[in-house]
Amino acid sequence: ATSLVTSSKGMNLKNRSIMPVIDPGDFFTKVELYKALKPIFDIDYWSIVSAYDDALEFHEDNRIKMSSIYQREIDRKNDINVMFLGRPYVVLDNNMNKGIPGIFSHLNIGVFYHDMMTYNKNDVKEIEPLLKAFHWNYTAKILASALITARTKGLYPVYISSFKCSPDSFALEYFKRIMDAYQKPYIILDLDEHGSNVGYETRIEAAVRAFRNHFNEQKKTTFTKNNISFNPETENVIGNKTLLFPSWDNMTVKLVEALLLKEGIDARMVPITEHAVHFGLKSNRGQCLPVSIIYQSFIDYIKEKNLDPSNTIIWMLDSHVACNIRLYPYLIKSLFESYGNGMEHISVYTGNLVLSDISLKTGMDTYFAYMFGGMLRKMGCKTRPYEIEKGKTDEVIKKSESIFYDAFLGKKSLENAVIEVVQKFKNIKMEKTNKPKVAVFGDLYARDNDIMNQDLIHSIENAGGEVITIPLSDFGRIVSNIYVKRWLKNGRFKEAITTKGLMMMATTIEDNYYKYFNEILQQPVIKSNIDLKFIMEKFHVVVEHSGESMDNLIMIFYLLEYYPDISLFVQASPAFCCAGLITEAMSAHIESVTGVPVVALTYDGTEKKQNDKLIPYIKYPKKNIVFNKIL
Repeated sequence: ATSLVTSSKGMNLKNRSIMPVIDPGDFFTKVELYKALKPIFDIDYWSIVSAYDDALEFHEDNRIKMSSIYQREIDRKNDINVMFLGRPYVVLDNNMNKGIPGIFSHLNIGVFYHDMMTYNKNDVKEIEPLLKAFHWNYTAKILASALITARTKGLYPVYISSFKCSPDSFALEYFKRIMDAYQKPYIILDLDEHGSNVGYETRIEAAVRAFRNHFNEQKKTTFTKNNISFNPETENVIGNKTLLFPSWDNMTVKLVEALLLKEGIDARMVPITEHAVHFGLKSNRGQCLPVSIIYQSFIDYIKEKNLDPSNTIIWMLDSHVACNIRLYPYLIKSLFESYGNGMEHISVYTGNLVLSDISLKTGMDTYFAYMFGGMLRKMGCKTRPYEIEKGKTDEVIKKSESIFYDAFLGKKSLENAVIEVVQKFKNIKMEKTNKPKVAVFGDLYARDNDIMNQDLIHSIENAGGEVITIPLSDFGRIVSNIYVKRWLKNGRFKEAITTKGLMMMATTIEDNYYKYFNEILQQPVIKSNIDLKFIMEKFHVVVEHSGESMDNLIMIFYLLEYYPDISLFVQASPAFCCAGLITEAMSAHIESVTGVPVVALTYDGTEKKQNDKLIPYIKYPKKNIVFNKIL
């Protein structure tokens, strides 16, 4: 470190930052470190290689020493010990951990951290499927260590989590199952800036008494493992079961139902209801709110339709982006099991967003279902604010939904359906005025879900604005290129090739439909090439960044390219959405770059009217500044 600082190129290092992309494998990491440090320090590649190898050796030496200390102390002491489980920046930082390790030490309790524990794959084979399901590195380590702790006599887990840590909220569900299976008492401490040492001391003292009682009882009797399932179970075949499909947008998903029915699958779109939104909160323990609402809507629908749970399978997205969506199938399955009453027999099917895992034809049809549903919503937003006869547009939308549904059932051609629907929109009499344009982006489950977002579109229109929406097909076309690049780099060739092929075929066909929709929309055909270099430079992101926050940035600049006179961005997010919080934190910078204010709306499942926040921005819009990237 000293040699690097002394050989710096005369720069002010205080305000410099580096962002190397750490890829699996030492070679890529070394190259990235060299690329990041070379502009700052006069250093060659082999110096980086040497320093990196020394650092790894130093880390490994210390890990072995810490492991030997743990093994020595755990074997020596005929009393209880505690194992801290949690992320290192929470547990090991004195400013974060509220002095909790010290509280245990003052009670003469041996304290350890899970990095001190050693185990191999065979030791955690019992929960191997669970560890594969969790794509968060620390979370998988925590759960593996929890299993070893549960099996170790005299060792008791203390799970330290941060307030609103969404990945931890998913992990805790399975942590509890592991402890319950091994009949091991535990304590979970949730940290926030309001917690006091006195409050933690009281809980810790109670936990220590419970630990000692269990330890003493264990000397007298042998505890047997309970038959509790904590490994996730999903299906990859639908079979002849009734397939329930969650609705994030009734217009679009209803068309998916139709095309699956045409394929011979007994598919049902499960609509979201206010009851599901409110009662879903009962099962939520800090996870992303949509997973609880989806679960509750399935329970309500199965009861209402008197379906046989053992002959019912639900569809959930198999996601690999940096988001908790990947864990939805497993959490929902565990919630069904906890609910009981036969619901534990419901199966869970995981598939990709365009259903190409069912068949390539289904993937193509699904893409166009997303396109038609999205375009129908978009045409409604283009027409409704200017209609002379109030309610006429919504009436046309209702009829159009039936026309499109019949088309995806195979009763008429898609092209004839589009022509028929467009003609109905042409017949709506309008009086064009100048209204501020309000663009909506954000979470998939919140932005087009009229129940979840408290009828956001009508709220904006009632305040005097015109809404700009993003059809899911447009979204797919815009972000597909960057996802294909990531997948190829990560070796996920099947997904990359399938997605690229599907998008190429869809693009060739959809232009024929665009010409009809554009008779109402009057916009150019969507391009897939967005200036990523500009976005990366302005927001300090890289191509490897994936997930909703990156997608939001891409959507914002796509919207500005086609609608440079946007007056307001509205970000719609559900409660406990990590990506939503990150995007919200970028709001001020987004406005400084684009000149367009951003209002973040977070829907928490309560009846609090979130959309009222928009009224001042629409009534008194900021003067339109046509966005110019050169500026």
